[in-house]
Amino acid sequence: MNLKMLSYPQIPLLFLGVTAVLIFLLARFLRVKNTVMALITAGAFLLVSFYLLYEAHWIRVLELCTPNFPNALTEMFTEGAFTANDPAAVLIGVVACGLVFLISLYCVEYLKFDRRQHVFYPLLILMICGLLGMLFADDLMVVYLFCELMSICAYALVAFRRKIDAAIEAGFKYLIMGSVASVVLLMGIALIFQSAGTVDLSKVEGTGNLFAQIGMIMLLASFSLKSALVPLHTWLPDAHGRAPSSISAVLSGVLVQGVFYTMLRICLALGMDRFVLGSYLLALSLLNILVGNLVGLVQTHTKRLLGYSTIAQMGYIGLCFALGLRNQSLLALQSGFFLIVAHAIAKSLAFLVQGVFYYYLDTSQIVDLQRAGRLPYFFSLAFGISVLSLAAIPPLPGFMGKWIFLTSVFAQIDAWSMVGVIALLVGSLISLGYYFKILQNLFFRPAPPMTADNSANKQKVSVWMLIPVAGLVSSIVMISITPHTLLDGTGNAAQYLMELMK
Repeated sequence: MNLKMLSYPQIPLLFLGVTAVLIFLLARFLRVKNTVMALITAGAFLLVSFYLLYEAHWIRVLELCTPNFPNALTEMFTEGAFTANDPAAVLIGVVACGLVFLISLYCVEYLKFDRRQHVFYPLLILMICGLLGMLFADDLMVVYLFCELMSICAYALVAFRRKIDAAIEAGFKYLIMGSVASVVLLMGIALIFQSAGTVDLSKVEGTGNLFAQIGMIMLLASFSLKSALVPLHTWLPDAHGRAPSSISAVLSGVLVQGVFYTMLRICLALGMDRFVLGSYLLALSLLNILVGNLVGLVQTHTKRLLGYSTIAQMGYIGLCFALGLRNQSLLALQSGFFLIVAHAIAKSLAFLVQGVFYYYLDTSQIVDLQRAGRLPYFFSLAFGISVLSLAAIPPLPGFMGKWIFLTSVFAQIDAWSMVGVIALLVGSLISLGYYFKILQNLFFRPAPPMTADNSANKQKVSVWMLIPVAGLVSSIVMISITPHTLLDGTGNAAQYLMELMK
């Protein structure tokens, strides 16, 4: 059987899979250095991000060159298994690939002394490959398979530094809870298949019976755990806090949000009532805001605090989508996508700068940030900018996302909308308590100088770490100056979600 012409989403998946295998083989047999593996990974994600944006036209060349592809791959990479017209998936996919491009450059220095780089880069590539496949999949079994690929790689990367007991414990906890979610997801898919006779989202009909309803509830529960929605959030602070900083940036920055969007898309495609789904998200979002912010106040470990910050931020994002679904508000949905991008950039920046501090100064606790003055001031400033954006200080992107949400709410106001507004404002005020701890130790409690002439003894930071941090800072500044550019980019994504509502 000849291979059908591969459609838009499948090209990057094949490309990333081949790149992962190539890097592993080069590392095992040619002993290439960490720098080479990192640059190949960065180049691959740069190409994929451009391809996702511009829908390259060399797809027919691949079809002509591979007329006798194996049947298994033929079934996997055909038009029916994926959707090529999802602008929200493109938006999240481009953000993910852009972040991993920068993180790969960062790892040239960050992983220099690790001995298992040949494992790290293939796992990182396959994890993002799983995320992209899940975002674009239009078949429930394909969603499950790519979700598993993403999750298994994430478990391994959390425990990458296997000589650290806390990393192994965090990875194991993530594995156990994630595996339970995967089993529930598979059972839910089986019930939907029993009811509808198909797992193709474009063909599923008749999901109103009891089995299908139970199946959708199981899908919702599974994705809620993987999205760290309270009370299914307990794995996130440990996993994101103990993973290498480069992995924490991906997990907190884009992976959780990608799963969250997949949950919305699938539930709406299966015919779940928008009001019911919105009400469910509203309740859990309020819990996320409450738990994430209150528990964050008592944290002393910097990365663990950032993990609880992610839980709270998922509350804000969920709140935008919840009220957008309940009120059919396009602007509220846009604010949700805006916050996803703003949070991805700011949270990734925070984790990468913390990684710099740990790499050069061995800082892991919040009080250790007092030693940040021994590095160039730019890194303290970058951390401060990321924290201020997460705290929604104007005119930074975090503030703009929440402002757009408030604008949408006051255009269609009701009682639950006011509850959401109050929760957002109170949660933002509470979060200032733990963000201020970071800022206080960074700027107002400097450590005693190492020598009398401390300015002459500042440690130099590798340019490979400087470039990604500078790139993320520039992104925050650009969005702050021209927020309408990002808002316009979220319009098609929000409109696509509106069209899925039935």
